[in-house]
Amino acid sequence: QFHLQQQQMSSPAKVSSPQSDCNSEFDPWTYIEEYYGSLTSWHRSPLKHLHEFFTSHFNGRTDLKFLNFGCGPVVAFEASVAPFAQQIVLAEYAEQNRTVAKLWLDRATNGPDFTALYKYVVQELEGKGPEEVAKRQDDVRALATLCRCDIFQETPIEKGHEGPYDVIYTASTIEMACTNPEEYGTAVSKLSAMLKPGGWLLMNVSMGEAGTVNVCHVGQTRFVELNISVEEMYAILQQRCGFERENITVIPQTADKMDAIPILLQEHIDEMMYVIAQRKQTA
Repeated sequence: QFHLQQQQMSSPAKVSSPQSDCNSEFDPWTYIEEYYGSLTSWHRSPLKHLHEFFTSHFNGRTDLKFLNFGCGPVVAFEASVAPFAQQIVLAEYAEQNRTVAKLWLDRATNGPDFTALYKYVVQELEGKGPEEVAKRQDDVRALATLCRCDIFQETPIEKGHEGPYDVIYTASTIEMACTNPEEYGTAVSKLSAMLKPGGWLLMNVSMGEAGTVNVCHVGQTRFVELNISVEEMYAILQQRCGFERENITVIPQTADKMDAIPILLQEHIDEMMYVIAQRKQTA
Protein backbone atom coordinates (compact mmCIF):
# COMPACT_ATOMS: atom_id res chain seq x y z
CA GLN A 1 0.00 0.00 0.00
CA PHE A 2 0.90 3.68 -0.33
CA HIS A 3 2.61 5.11 2.74
CA LEU A 4 4.18 8.54 3.21
CA GLN A 5 7.03 9.11 5.61
CA GLN A 6 8.98 12.35 5.95
CA GLN A 7 12.73 11.83 5.77
CA GLN A 8 15.83 13.99 5.47
CA MET A 9 17.23 14.39 1.98
CA SER A 10 20.33 12.46 3.04
CA SER A 11 18.17 9.38 3.69
CA PRO A 12 18.89 6.20 1.70
CA ALA A 13 15.31 6.50 0.43
CA LYS A 14 16.39 9.27 -1.92
CA VAL A 15 15.95 8.25 -5.55
CA SER A 16 18.77 9.24 -7.88
CA SER A 17 16.88 8.78 -11.17
CA PRO A 18 13.19 9.22 -10.37
CA GLN A 19 11.95 9.50 -13.94
CA SER A 20 13.44 6.17 -15.07
CA ASP A 21 12.10 4.50 -11.93
CA CYS A 22 8.63 5.92 -12.53
CA ASN A 23 8.62 4.87 -16.16
CA SER A 24 9.72 1.30 -15.49
CA GLU A 25 8.31 0.49 -12.05
CA PHE A 26 5.19 2.58 -11.43
CA ASP A 27 2.10 0.33 -11.64
CA PRO A 28 -0.94 2.41 -12.64
CA TRP A 29 -3.44 -0.31 -11.79
CA THR A 30 -2.06 -0.71 -8.26
CA TYR A 31 -2.07 3.06 -7.89
CA ILE A 32 -5.72 3.31 -8.97
CA GLU A 33 -6.72 0.43 -6.69
CA GLU A 34 -4.96 1.90 -3.66
CA TYR A 35 -5.84 5.54 -4.27
CA TYR A 36 -9.19 5.49 -6.00
CA GLY A 37 -10.96 2.46 -4.57
CA SER A 38 -13.37 4.77 -2.73
CA LEU A 39 -14.13 8.48 -2.72
CA THR A 40 -12.83 10.33 0.35
CA SER A 41 -12.12 13.93 1.31
CA TRP A 42 -8.57 13.32 0.10
CA HIS A 43 -10.15 13.37 -3.40
CA ARG A 44 -12.90 15.86 -2.61
CA SER A 45 -10.49 18.61 -1.52
CA PRO A 46 -8.71 19.14 -4.88
CA LEU A 47 -11.93 18.51 -6.82
CA LYS A 48 -13.70 21.19 -4.79
CA HIS A 49 -10.81 23.64 -5.22
CA LEU A 50 -10.96 23.17 -9.00
CA HIS A 51 -14.75 23.56 -9.05
CA GLU A 52 -14.58 26.79 -7.05
CA PHE A 53 -11.73 28.16 -9.14
CA PHE A 54 -13.36 27.60 -12.53
CA THR A 55 -16.86 28.72 -11.53
CA SER A 56 -15.56 31.89 -9.88
CA HIS A 57 -13.11 32.94 -12.62
CA PHE A 58 -14.54 31.75 -15.93
CA ASN A 59 -18.32 31.90 -15.72
CA GLY A 60 -19.70 32.22 -19.24
CA ARG A 61 -16.48 31.24 -21.02
CA THR A 62 -16.15 28.12 -23.16
CA ASP A 63 -12.85 28.83 -24.91
CA LEU A 64 -10.22 27.87 -22.32
CA LYS A 65 -7.09 25.91 -23.16
CA PHE A 66 -6.27 23.69 -20.17
CA LEU A 67 -3.20 21.56 -19.49
CA ASN A 68 -2.91 18.86 -16.82
CA PHE A 69 0.84 18.33 -16.62
CA GLY A 70 1.61 14.90 -15.21
CA CYS A 71 -1.93 13.58 -15.23
CA GLY A 72 -0.89 10.00 -14.44
CA PRO A 73 -3.41 7.27 -15.29
CA VAL A 74 -6.37 9.21 -13.83
CA VAL A 75 -8.71 11.34 -15.99
CA ALA A 76 -11.07 12.86 -13.44
CA PHE A 77 -9.76 16.23 -12.31
CA GLU A 78 -10.97 17.64 -15.61
CA ALA A 79 -14.62 17.26 -14.51
CA SER A 80 -14.89 20.94 -13.53
CA VAL A 81 -12.86 22.08 -16.53
CA ALA A 82 -14.97 20.73 -19.40
CA PRO A 83 -17.88 23.25 -19.24
CA PHE A 84 -15.41 26.10 -19.73
CA ALA A 85 -12.90 24.53 -22.11
CA GLN A 86 -12.25 24.41 -25.81
CA GLN A 87 -9.25 22.11 -25.37
CA ILE A 88 -7.97 19.81 -22.62
CA VAL A 89 -4.41 18.49 -22.90
CA LEU A 90 -3.39 15.56 -20.71
CA ALA A 91 0.40 15.32 -20.53
CA GLU A 92 2.09 12.32 -18.89
CA TYR A 93 5.67 11.05 -18.80
CA ALA A 94 5.21 7.32 -18.08
CA GLU A 95 4.05 5.24 -21.02
CA GLN A 96 2.06 2.80 -18.89
CA ASN A 97 0.10 5.68 -17.36
CA ARG A 98 -0.73 7.05 -20.81
CA THR A 99 -1.87 3.57 -21.84
CA VAL A 100 -4.34 3.35 -18.95
CA ALA A 101 -5.57 6.92 -19.44
CA LYS A 102 -6.17 6.12 -23.12
CA LEU A 103 -8.30 3.13 -22.14
CA TRP A 104 -10.61 5.49 -20.28
CA LEU A 105 -10.62 8.03 -23.11
CA ASP A 106 -11.47 5.26 -25.59
CA ARG A 107 -14.30 3.90 -23.37
CA ALA A 108 -12.56 0.51 -23.29
CA THR A 109 -14.46 -2.12 -21.32
CA ASN A 110 -11.22 -3.03 -19.51
CA GLY A 111 -10.44 0.59 -18.66
CA PRO A 112 -10.58 2.28 -15.25
CA ASP A 113 -13.80 3.70 -13.80
CA PHE A 114 -13.74 7.21 -12.35
CA THR A 115 -17.51 7.67 -12.22
CA ALA A 116 -17.53 8.32 -8.44
CA LEU A 117 -15.32 11.40 -8.88
CA TYR A 118 -17.51 12.75 -11.69
CA LYS A 119 -20.63 12.15 -9.60
CA TYR A 120 -19.16 14.19 -6.77
CA VAL A 121 -18.41 17.16 -9.05
CA VAL A 122 -21.54 17.09 -11.21
CA GLN A 123 -24.16 16.08 -8.65
CA GLU A 124 -22.83 17.26 -5.29
CA LEU A 125 -20.89 20.39 -6.26
CA GLU A 126 -22.92 21.52 -9.28
CA GLY A 127 -26.30 20.17 -8.15
CA LYS A 128 -27.12 18.54 -11.47
CA GLY A 129 -28.99 15.31 -12.15
CA PRO A 130 -27.44 11.84 -12.53
CA GLU A 131 -27.95 11.91 -16.29
CA GLU A 132 -25.36 14.69 -16.49
CA VAL A 133 -22.58 12.51 -15.05
CA ALA A 134 -22.14 10.37 -18.16
CA LYS A 135 -22.49 13.46 -20.36
CA ARG A 136 -19.69 15.22 -18.46
CA GLN A 137 -17.39 12.23 -18.96
CA ASP A 138 -18.24 12.27 -22.67
CA ASP A 139 -17.48 16.00 -22.80
CA VAL A 140 -14.04 15.44 -21.26
CA ARG A 141 -13.34 12.64 -23.74
CA ALA A 142 -14.35 14.84 -26.66
CA LEU A 143 -12.11 17.72 -25.55
CA ALA A 144 -9.07 15.76 -24.37
CA THR A 145 -5.81 15.05 -26.13
CA LEU A 146 -3.18 12.79 -24.56
CA CYS A 147 0.53 13.47 -25.08
CA ARG A 148 3.97 12.82 -23.59
CA CYS A 149 5.84 15.22 -21.33
CA ASP A 150 9.31 15.36 -19.76
CA ILE A 151 10.02 18.20 -17.36
CA PHE A 152 13.79 17.83 -17.84
CA GLN A 153 13.64 18.67 -21.54
CA GLU A 154 14.07 22.26 -22.70
CA THR A 155 10.56 22.05 -24.14
CA PRO A 156 8.86 19.86 -21.54
CA ILE A 157 5.91 18.74 -23.64
CA GLU A 158 5.40 16.95 -26.93
CA LYS A 159 5.65 19.14 -30.02
CA GLY A 160 2.36 20.72 -30.98
CA HIS A 161 1.19 21.10 -27.38
CA GLU A 162 3.48 23.89 -26.19
CA GLY A 163 0.58 26.26 -25.54
CA PRO A 164 0.10 28.93 -24.52
CA TYR A 165 -2.57 27.87 -22.02
CA ASP A 166 -5.16 29.72 -19.98
CA VAL A 167 -4.76 27.30 -17.07
CA ILE A 168 -2.05 24.76 -16.21
CA TYR A 169 -2.69 22.27 -13.42
CA THR A 170 -0.16 19.91 -11.84
CA ALA A 171 -0.51 17.74 -8.73
CA SER A 172 2.31 15.89 -6.95
CA THR A 173 4.09 15.42 -10.25
CA ILE A 174 7.22 17.52 -10.62
CA GLU A 175 7.94 16.94 -6.92
CA MET A 176 8.34 13.27 -7.85
CA ALA A 177 10.72 14.07 -10.70
CA CYS A 178 12.89 16.71 -9.01
CA THR A 179 15.44 15.88 -6.31
CA ASN A 180 16.16 19.39 -4.97
CA PRO A 181 14.59 22.87 -4.84
CA GLU A 182 16.82 24.18 -7.64
CA GLU A 183 15.52 21.53 -10.06
CA TYR A 184 12.01 22.16 -8.81
CA GLY A 185 12.28 25.89 -9.43
CA THR A 186 13.47 25.29 -12.98
CA ALA A 187 10.56 22.91 -13.55
CA VAL A 188 7.96 25.40 -12.29
CA SER A 189 9.45 28.13 -14.48
CA LYS A 190 9.07 25.88 -17.53
CA LEU A 191 5.40 25.36 -16.74
CA SER A 192 4.74 29.05 -16.15
CA ALA A 193 6.41 29.89 -19.48
CA MET A 194 3.61 27.96 -21.25
CA LEU A 195 0.91 30.26 -19.83
CA LYS A 196 -0.79 33.04 -21.71
CA PRO A 197 -0.42 36.54 -20.25
CA GLY A 198 -2.94 36.58 -17.40
CA GLY A 199 -2.97 32.76 -17.35
CA TRP A 200 -3.21 30.70 -14.18
CA LEU A 201 -0.92 28.08 -12.64
CA LEU A 202 -2.66 25.69 -10.22
CA MET A 203 -0.60 23.25 -8.16
CA ASN A 204 -1.18 20.65 -5.44
CA VAL A 205 2.21 20.44 -3.75
CA SER A 206 3.68 18.36 -0.93
CA MET A 207 4.47 20.94 1.75
CA GLY A 208 7.16 20.41 4.37
CA GLU A 209 10.41 21.67 5.80
CA ALA A 210 13.17 22.45 3.31
CA GLY A 211 15.48 19.49 2.85
CA THR A 212 12.91 16.77 3.49
CA VAL A 213 11.11 14.32 1.25
CA ASN A 214 8.13 11.99 1.43
CA VAL A 215 8.87 8.34 0.73
CA CYS A 216 5.91 6.88 -1.13
CA HIS A 217 4.95 3.24 -1.68
CA VAL A 218 2.73 2.09 -4.53
CA GLY A 219 2.38 -1.61 -3.87
CA GLN A 220 5.86 -2.68 -2.85
CA THR A 221 7.68 -0.02 -4.88
CA ARG A 222 9.16 3.09 -3.28
CA PHE A 223 9.17 6.56 -4.78
CA VAL A 224 10.34 9.91 -3.44
CA GLU A 225 8.37 13.17 -3.41
CA LEU A 226 10.20 16.41 -2.67
CA ASN A 227 8.72 18.64 0.03
CA ILE A 228 8.52 22.37 -0.69
CA SER A 229 8.17 24.98 2.05
CA VAL A 230 5.82 27.93 1.72
CA GLU A 231 8.81 30.29 1.69
CA GLU A 232 10.46 28.31 -1.12
CA MET A 233 7.23 28.34 -3.12
CA TYR A 234 6.83 32.11 -2.92
CA ALA A 235 10.49 32.61 -3.83
CA ILE A 236 10.26 30.30 -6.84
CA LEU A 237 7.09 31.89 -8.18
CA GLN A 238 8.34 35.43 -7.71
CA GLN A 239 12.05 35.16 -8.49
CA ARG A 240 12.14 32.33 -11.02
CA CYS A 241 8.76 32.75 -12.72
CA GLY A 242 7.99 36.48 -12.44
CA PHE A 243 4.67 36.19 -10.57
CA GLU A 244 3.78 39.11 -8.31
CA ARG A 245 3.18 38.39 -4.64
CA GLU A 246 -0.37 39.75 -4.69
CA ASN A 247 -1.21 37.31 -7.50
CA ILE A 248 -0.16 34.23 -5.50
CA THR A 249 -2.43 32.36 -3.09
CA VAL A 250 -1.29 29.42 -0.97
CA ILE A 251 -3.96 27.34 0.80
CA PRO A 252 -2.60 24.77 3.30
CA GLN A 253 -4.33 21.40 3.41
CA THR A 254 -3.41 19.74 6.69
CA ALA A 255 -4.01 16.09 7.46
CA ASP A 256 -6.30 16.85 10.40
CA LYS A 257 -8.62 18.79 8.09
CA MET A 258 -8.99 15.81 5.75
CA ASP A 259 -11.30 13.70 7.85
CA ALA A 260 -11.35 10.72 5.53
CA ILE A 261 -7.81 10.21 4.30
CA PRO A 262 -7.54 6.63 2.99
CA ILE A 263 -6.20 4.26 5.64
CA LEU A 264 -3.19 3.65 3.42
CA LEU A 265 -2.18 7.30 3.99
CA GLN A 266 -2.83 7.55 7.70
CA GLU A 267 0.58 6.30 8.84
CA HIS A 268 1.96 9.68 7.91
CA ILE A 269 1.02 12.44 5.54
CA ASP A 270 2.72 15.79 5.50
CA GLU A 271 0.79 18.95 4.80
CA MET A 272 -0.18 19.77 1.24
CA MET A 273 -0.59 23.21 -0.24
CA TYR A 274 -2.89 24.28 -3.02
CA VAL A 275 -1.25 27.06 -5.01
CA ILE A 276 -3.02 29.53 -7.28
CA ALA A 277 -0.83 31.96 -9.21
CA GLN A 278 -1.80 34.31 -12.02
CA ARG A 279 0.72 35.47 -14.56
CA LYS A 280 1.00 39.17 -15.33
CA GLN A 281 -1.44 40.38 -17.98
CA THR A 282 1.47 41.70 -20.05
CA ALA A 283 4.70 39.78 -20.58
